[in-house]
Amino acid sequence: MRLGFKEIDSIIRRDRIVEFYSTEEDLLYLIYHRTLVLSSPIKVVIVSERGGIDPGLVERFEHIFLKKSEIYIRRAFKAEDVNPTIEAMGDGELVILDPFHHKRLYTEIVSSIRKRKGRTFIFSFMDREKEGSIFALHSSHSVIKIAKRGKGGFSFIVMKSVTVDNVEIPYSVWEIFGKSKGGGLMSFILRES
Repeated sequence: MRLGFKEIDSIIRRDRIVEFYSTEEDLLYLIYHRTLVLSSPIKVVIVSERGGIDPGLVERFEHIFLKKSEIYIRRAFKAEDVNPTIEAMGDGELVILDPFHHKRLYTEIVSSIRKRKGRTFIFSFMDREKEGSIFALHSSHSVIKIAKRGKGGFSFIVMKSVTVDNVEIPYSVWEIFGKSKGGGLMSFILRES
């Protein structure tokens, strides 16, 4: 599974459970759509009554990255549906969109995530420093905050990682859409071993 941002993919390459969170819903929305296309074929659990995946946006990212995606979706409408839905997806790579949406049954949800065999990416639309499951934060190998930065920029802020100390990695919003820039200083900090 990959995000498609070289520095972030390098940091999380060996992690089994990775959580991305942001209160910037539009930004997180774009990044997880990009991730779905780049990680395809992929299984996805969407937790909520509405929303989730925009087929038009998936198609745009397919066009940008010249990749046809296969996305297998199950939806959990109620908090009680989350645990059995995650378990029903089986092993292998999985993306879970907003697993703590209902703000309850955290222990059961985290337990089903921990039992899985395979990598799990979690995208949460909340401030994980203030709300949600502490058990989930301890269970994740990496926890990464996504924040807006100035006009037209954003950052991945590595809050927890087994491979690097806390670090902020800035990007232009255009980089979400495949417009890249030079490696800069981060290429020296995050050299692959």
